[in-house]
Amino acid sequence: MRKTAPTYHEKLLHWIWETRNFNTRSLHTASGDPVKIHFPGQSNKSDGPDFSGAQIEIGQLQWYGDVEIHWKLSDWHAHGHGQDPRYNNVVLHVVFRSTDQRSLRKDRTSVPTLCLAPQLSHPLEAFLEEYLKHPQLPCSKQLSYISEEAFARQIKKAHNEYFEQKIDDLLSFYDPDLPPSRAWLKILTVALFDGLGISHNRESMRKLCSHLVERITEFDSADDCKRHALSLSGLLDDSPSPTSYKWNHKGCRPNNQPRIRIQQAALAFWYIYQQPFGHWMRTPPQKSWKKLIQSIDMAPSVGPERSSILFGTVFLPSLYILGNLFHKTSLKDKAWNLWVNHEVKLPKSLLKKFHKTELRPALYNNKLGTIHQLRNYCQKGGCQKCFVFKNEIFS
Repeated sequence: MRKTAPTYHEKLLHWIWETRNFNTRSLHTASGDPVKIHFPGQSNKSDGPDFSGAQIEIGQLQWYGDVEIHWKLSDWHAHGHGQDPRYNNVVLHVVFRSTDQRSLRKDRTSVPTLCLAPQLSHPLEAFLEEYLKHPQLPCSKQLSYISEEAFARQIKKAHNEYFEQKIDDLLSFYDPDLPPSRAWLKILTVALFDGLGISHNRESMRKLCSHLVERITEFDSADDCKRHALSLSGLLDDSPSPTSYKWNHKGCRPNNQPRIRIQQAALAFWYIYQQPFGHWMRTPPQKSWKKLIQSIDMAPSVGPERSSILFGTVFLPSLYILGNLFHKTSLKDKAWNLWVNHEVKLPKSLLKKFHKTELRPALYNNKLGTIHQLRNYCQKGGCQKCFVFKNEIFS
């Protein structure tokens, strides 16, 4: 089986170009023409060249046009830019490393090439070299010493950002056609089903919850709700599986099998809809969550680790949204403060990349922000936004 080639994100190169974080005083194209950057251009968030409207002086000529940025000069051809008329207005091709190849536009004219590597500081060039070898966590291999203070600040930043992301995720479940109280209950229940469906059955769990919300008046008890949920899912022996559900059983541990998670979610669903709405605003969050988890009275249970994760990723952002909907600042403050101090036991499989560093595990192994750090910084090549990277490069 062929190994998948690693993904080398170009965001870091874009940041270097946009901020001109390199020596701009003695730039030359690959053919030897002097280059002056009067304006690097505006970052392009859609298809087409990376920067538009740049003002570049090459030799004795002033050029106004686009700039394309790649790790390698050969990426121009590999990405099909030479056959794309949108790239006919590229006036400069910026690459990390240069070769003897040429970049040709669709009209077969040559694009001047600027190589960044010789113009970078030594720490930054060394970091980029290591990035090409280990694109998901280059700092674990190249940096001689990762500042724990910078790393702690970054995890705190990621932790706060993750809460904001979870709020946005949950707001996508909001149904404006429902009264605000019912809309919020739907947010909470759909988010809970989603969380119990991780990672193989999230979409099907969300669909199932939406169908249960539509039938809430048909249920007489928690057991009845559970039976309806299993029947709707198609996982009962005597009920056909609806085509809208695609349950994935492979790769699920025994306690994560859909049939088990559906029953757990259904019991929680029944409990949530049986509470007076004011309960969610008046009861202390920890007490409210404890009662909710206790309502899932079955074996196997949700488990303390999953419960702790769901408290952070589902319940606290739900309460924050509730505070927003009904202008309860105190509820928002409670949810936020609990999130800031919330600690969980993260799966070891998520942390193996950080284990390769010399950082103390206590800095990262119990914060949900670590998940956000790995997904949105380390795995996506977002080094330019990371305190660890900036501390090492600019110190």
